[in-house]
Amino acid sequence: MSRVLGSLIIVLLVWSSAMAEPSCPKVISEVAPCLSFLRDDGPAKPSKRCCEGVTEVNGIAKTKQDRIAICECLKQTLNYIDYDPKRIPLLGKQCGLTIDLPPTGQNTNCSQVAY
Repeated sequence: MSRVLGSLIIVLLVWSSAMAEPSCPKVISEVAPCLSFLRDDGPAKPSKRCCEGVTEVNGIAKTKQDRIAICECLKQTLNYIDYDPKRIPLLGKQCGLTIDLPPTGQNTNCSQVAY
């Protein structure tokens, strides 16, 4: 009986962690190398580390809820940083990804993100 209960708890823990939205600290740590690119006076191309982070975040954005959570995280974090929202859509293209990132800003409605 206790083995069955223990196994059930393990299955539920694994399932719940697989169903969890991406964590904001993870998203921020992955895209942090992109900050210099996102500034108005940033380099013309994102760094290799930036592209690796964007690729990682793209990989964890499996559902619409994931994309909303990532968008909300970026929206809240970028609120404290001087950046050019128009440079965000360039990340996917310049990093070789086939995603359309919205120009995330203070007024972005994350529930409508489609990437």
